[in-house]
Amino acid sequence: MNKSEMATHIMAARKSGEQTHMAWPDPAPTRDDAMDIQAEAFAQLGSQSVGWKVGATNEAAQKGFGIDSPFYGPMAEVGVMASGDDLKKTPCVGAVEPEYAFKMAKDFPANGEAINVETATAAIDTVHLAIEVIGRCIGNPDFANGVGVTMDFGGNAAFVVGPEVSDWANQDFANAVVESMVDGVIVQTGNGKPVMGDPINSIVWLAEQLAAKGERIQAGQWVSTGTCTAAVPGEAGKIVSAKFGDFGEVSVNFV
Repeated sequence: MNKSEMATHIMAARKSGEQTHMAWPDPAPTRDDAMDIQAEAFAQLGSQSVGWKVGATNEAAQKGFGIDSPFYGPMAEVGVMASGDDLKKTPCVGAVEPEYAFKMAKDFPANGEAINVETATAAIDTVHLAIEVIGRCIGNPDFANGVGVTMDFGGNAAFVVGPEVSDWANQDFANAVVESMVDGVIVQTGNGKPVMGDPINSIVWLAEQLAAKGERIQAGQWVSTGTCTAAVPGEAGKIVSAKFGDFGEVSVNFV
């Protein structure tokens, strides 16, 4: 099975909500192959990109995926939801990750611009509380690694946008307590430190990856920076929410 055929299988699964169980190729695909498949599958989706998700932002997650660095994937306009919206639980929809989402005020990096925390901060418009709903449209367990997840949109299934964080430039996202809840009961606790030490570092990393390919994060795009707690499984009939310290809450209702 070639890369184009794999992309078609992934898109058929994503559109139906039923996982594909295509065979793991021989020779095994590389991470570069996975990015090619991701790009072709996203093109087949036919939905505008609203930005990027970054995943596996800490060493433990990377070890679990058998990789030594994070990965990223596109987020589609069709998958954007408001806090409190209903989401159908399908085999392709797996779990909830509470994340900070940054909306960009301008292209980053600009031509010739250095990529660092200071320039990334200057490129941000607003910061929102968010939930990334993750999932796998490839059911074959051979694909449950960094390469397999990368080709499958980086595991992105939906993007839930919550409240804006006031005075965001003066907030401590690394240390603010984040609580993941199911029907109001706390099931996981964390903060922004697992996101490369501080969520802003996720934007810096992504910009470096895109710049190496002659691309950039575009004005108006979102960057969902990586989970602040362990993932919480989504179950039909349950409301999964996240409280970000004093910043507010965001939720999704699985049906």
